Amino acid sequence: MDTQVENRFDRIRYDFESSPFFQLLGFRLVEVNEDEVVLELPLEEKLMNTYMNLHGGVYATLIDNIISMKMRAVYAQPVITVDLNIKYIAPVNSGSITAKAEVYGNGRKIKMGEGAVYDQEGNLLAKGYGTFKVIKEERRNQ
Repeated sequence: MDTQVENRFDRIRYDFESSPFFQLLGFRLVEVNEDEVVLELPLEEKLMNTYMNLHGGVYATLIDNIISMKMRAVYAQPVITVDLNIKYIAPVNSGSITAKAEVYGNGRKIKMGEGAVYDQEGNLLAKGYGTFKVIKEERRNQ
């Protein structure tokens, strides 16, 4: 772990900001603390499906990551996704979207959470539920 990273929130921010995948998609980490983790995504043409609406895979990626980041913020443990279910509610094709999550089920190895994606007006666009497994810290970089 980088010696400049002082706490779990700084570690989450560092991991996020150094991720080529998140940079490719254009995610922005707006807030990270134990109470709230917020991701924002300005919509670009490269993220649209053939109908020029946000691709479902982007919703799924956003929900998967907001839940896991919230788990890291609350439980201070790295996790990997075991199962993820997404419910698509409404399309969006402009502006930006925001994702937030809640976590529950503080089992030793298995944790659960739900994430939601909203448009700029606060309308619910997608919701997802996931099961995550706690992993050992040394496995992260392998």
